[in-house]
Amino acid sequence: MKNIHALIPLLFVLCTTVAAAQCATGVDTGGQCIPPEELSPQQAPNPRHQPQQPRAVWADRWGAIVDDPDGGAGTAENQPSKDEAIRIATSICSRNGGQHCKVFITYYNQCAAVAVGGEHTNGSSAASKEQAEQQALDHCGGSNACKIVYSACSLPVRIQ
Repeated sequence: MKNIHALIPLLFVLCTTVAAAQCATGVDTGGQCIPPEELSPQQAPNPRHQPQQPRAVWADRWGAIVDDPDGGAGTAENQPSKDEAIRIATSICSRNGGQHCKVFITYYNQCAAVAVGGEHTNGSSAASKEQAEQQALDHCGGSNACKIVYSACSLPVRIQ
């Protein structure tokens, strides 16, 4: 009878579930853990407790259209700021002969278009180049002679 009482603690140890540790990624533990691919679904880490991926970070991009009613125009796309887009477009307008260059339209994280026909000029901005072009034509004084003379996009850039 004494022998049975001595075996009970040994049986208890042998019958209990052995806890297994998961190996850390890239760490050699000499076989003292279970690789993640060999864990059963009950042992696998809970995905709700996994660290989340960092959120995407986007940088705005600006565009500008500058013109001179007496001649000359300039454009800039994909600039980091409104001021920089205007500065570049104005510089180009001046190089193209403009002496009284003024901002016609600025836009960011979207597209812009300019339609001209007869004495009518219209600029528009929208989510896509096609939408901006269509809006510029639709509001170009109702003239069938209007044509798109410029269109471009300044879309945000992912930086993280």
